[in-house]
Amino acid sequence: MKKTDIFNENGNLNYKNIPLLAFLSEEEFLSMKSNFEVLYFKKGDPIFKSGDPASKMFIIYEGFMKIAMNLSDGREQILYIYQKGDFVGGLNLLSGDKYVYNGTALKNTVVVTISNDDFHNVLLKNSKFVMKVLEKSYERIRRSEELIDRLCVINADLKVAKVLMNLVKVYGQKTDEGILLKLTLNQEELGSFTGITRETMSRKLNQFEDLGLIKIVARGKILITDVKGLSKLIV
Repeated sequence: MKKTDIFNENGNLNYKNIPLLAFLSEEEFLSMKSNFEVLYFKKGDPIFKSGDPASKMFIIYEGFMKIAMNLSDGREQILYIYQKGDFVGGLNLLSGDKYVYNGTALKNTVVVTISNDDFHNVLLKNSKFVMKVLEKSYERIRRSEELIDRLCVINADLKVAKVLMNLVKVYGQKTDEGILLKLTLNQEELGSFTGITRETMSRKLNQFEDLGLIKIVARGKILITDVKGLSKLIV
């Protein structure tokens, strides 16, 4: 993505291309425009870290971000995978909390930040913005419930089937042969998201391929060839 794509010919942010900001009035945008930051991250770069003060909100304009926390035993647990249009920090700004998790770019990623002042003085007065934040908060509660369910399941086959179907929502692309996942996660990160080791993840993916449920196309690409068969493992 070219760095200029996020700006219009006048050098202003193309805020209408950002779902969370698309309904802002021209007056609201102009009152905020000098405070917008556009940040560029390479794969693996930290976007924010646990313990950072929640002084700004992050909106993904392009790319992917993983939200993860470090467990007491030193392992990383991935909580969410966010993509274009997703945001982080709305509720944190409301509470004045610190971030308790890490946000990391999973590929080259462009992020727009909203200042704490603009969040409270402009955006919270816009009912459509507030509704959008509430809708996303509800979605994330559901994702958290799915994560808890996945981590509590003992059966590794069920864990892997659940995470693959979950990733369809983020990475899935329909093809004539099935649903293609173009992942920005490596197998260790897949294991972290699933609650199993990298070795177990690798073994289970190979088993699923032998069963004709998936096809490992290339590094980072998994084709789900039998969606119904994979779904049956979850029931």
